[in-house]
Amino acid sequence: MSTSIKATSITFLMSIVLLISLVSAYLINVQGRTVLTLPNSDSTYVEVKSGSNVHQLLAHLSQRQYLSEGGILRKLWLKMNPQLSQIKAGWYTISNGDHLAGWLSNIEKGAVVTHAITLVEGKTLWEWLAQMQKTGVINIDLRFNENDFSYIDSMGNRWFEGMYLPETYQFTHLASATSILKQAKQAQDVQLTQLLGDNELPELISSNAQWITLASIVEKETGAAHEREHIAGVFFNRLARNMRLQTDPTVIYGIGPSFDGDITRVHLRTPTPFNTYTMKGLPPSPIAAPSKAALKAVLNPLATDDLFFVAKGNGEHYFSETLEEHNQAVQQYQLNQSMNKE
Repeated sequence: MSTSIKATSITFLMSIVLLISLVSAYLINVQGRTVLTLPNSDSTYVEVKSGSNVHQLLAHLSQRQYLSEGGILRKLWLKMNPQLSQIKAGWYTISNGDHLAGWLSNIEKGAVVTHAITLVEGKTLWEWLAQMQKTGVINIDLRFNENDFSYIDSMGNRWFEGMYLPETYQFTHLASATSILKQAKQAQDVQLTQLLGDNELPELISSNAQWITLASIVEKETGAAHEREHIAGVFFNRLARNMRLQTDPTVIYGIGPSFDGDITRVHLRTPTPFNTYTMKGLPPSPIAAPSKAALKAVLNPLATDDLFFVAKGNGEHYFSETLEEHNQAVQQYQLNQSMNKE
């Protein structure tokens, strides 16, 4: 065989080897562009369990028909991209049309699914839990204990009303209700410390718990924001005279989650630990989550001689110093309104 023929043969073989190498490299690299498909939805959640590896994860996706089988080529691709095997546990979103490389990159970065929930002031803890339940992405690990108006978690710990800051909180997919409340409790503790940095507890308030309790009542009674300090001042005047607070929201809270929205005279006369028509002083715990404004109002109540107030029907109240004046206001603003409705 001549030298030229040998050279031609070697060149041909080298070309074949190069072609095979290029095709193999292409087939391996194209694994990263494999499209994830969801047969029945546009997106869903996938859990990467602690201790699992990338091969188990991809096998799980294949079982759910989200990912085609890759065989040896996909294993070679993962070996060439070892960083994508460093998956982190948690819940992740998978969307129809995602590419495998990009999706695994998010898992390698730990970009877990997060949600947000806004816990509104003036709401009770059972209302917050109902709100959490409706999201479908929170594990409700608290139950209401109607015997002492506390909440018991899965570990047997008790949680109480009003100790959590109403705010918007971020949480991971299927986080527990208690983990969110822990955030809210820490935030509330910081807020209370800040508020007491510029103020002192009033003389008739002996603890932070009583402060929050009175603030929760002010929160529930306030329709117009500018009246908070005035309403707080009325309650302090009544406490100073050892008068019952006689505030409807405490009665409603004492009925519990079964309250149907219609408060009656029987409700007002039925003793509960929270009914301030039948008991003197503050209830044993808050009746809702007070806002920062309500907490500040209790620290800075308006100084008046007023002992009574009645709703005027427009969100505001009429304030009175005497029972006679109060009864006249009730006649004007409530009884007349009831007759007009009839």
